[in-house]
Amino acid sequence: MIMTNIEIWKIFVTVAIAVLGWIVANYFNSRRDRATKRRELITDHLINTHKILTIDITQREPSTDRDYKLESVIAELQLFGSEEQIELTKKLTDDINHKQEFLMDELINNLRNALRKELGLSSIRGNVRWLRFEKKAIK
Repeated sequence: MIMTNIEIWKIFVTVAIAVLGWIVANYFNSRRDRATKRRELITDHLINTHKILTIDITQREPSTDRDYKLESVIAELQLFGSEEQIELTKKLTDDINHKQEFLMDELINNLRNALRKELGLSSIRGNVRWLRFEKKAIK
């Protein structure tokens, strides 16, 4: 059986459409995968930053370890934070440099709400509450 030119063109067009469809689907899947991975990476870093701010830094006695953790948090926020978080971080560094005292509630609240939004949770108003226990000296 001899194939006509029309039949050959039908096969060619069908194969071309299938290949083009695969290329387009692959392109969009890889974009989606990159966006998902980026979102996961940023979310993980911001969750870690939030934990360090709320557990290791805020309402803790000054120490070299605390200062190092604060430096790390500031660096990560300026890399992974939103524009607003970066501005709050700049304000925090200015406050530290000029006053040697600083409040982090605004930055922590912003982080908390950004993370809750990313995780599909409702926004929370108001400041966080702190619970700190005194360490008793061992005699």
